[in-house]
Amino acid sequence: LLEALSAGKDVEGIGVEISHDMVLACIRKGLCVYQADIDRDLSAWEDSSFDYVVLNATLQVITRPYRVIEEMLRVGKSAIISITNFGHLRNRMSVLTRGMVDDRIRFSGGWHDTPVLRFVSIREFVRSLKEIGVAVTDARYFYPFNLVSARRLPLYNLLATEAIFKLRHA
Repeated sequence: LLEALSAGKDVEGIGVEISHDMVLACIRKGLCVYQADIDRDLSAWEDSSFDYVVLNATLQVITRPYRVIEEMLRVGKSAIISITNFGHLRNRMSVLTRGMVDDRIRFSGGWHDTPVLRFVSIREFVRSLKEIGVAVTDARYFYPFNLVSARRLPLYNLLATEAIFKLRHA
């Protein structure tokens, strides 16, 4: 994502990566990257150091998501978080008919080798943001047939496969 933003949108950014191998891969691509565990904190940066802090397809593997969101909003003026909607109809139907989570939802294969720790639906994610005093200032919902909308369509929690949220403190 950082590579695409840097090249296509002329974004000046810093990636945060826990894996030594991934840090090296980023450096080889000419990307600025900092090795850290975002689950612990983002203490290397002062308050409001960035315009945006982005968490892309990572929320599922974070052990302390509320803490990470708070840190993102501390170091950035806004936070952008993408989530996979585990409440999506395809996944619900797979559990109902097959008795198991759809493999396409897991990102990698069977239950034993998936990096996903947390299953969250769009509805429960938005509800939890309100509980911790975080406001959604913008959102995009990804529906079937490549439809992307800023509106929550009827049955959005069943139909949307993913969502991206722009957040700030309420």
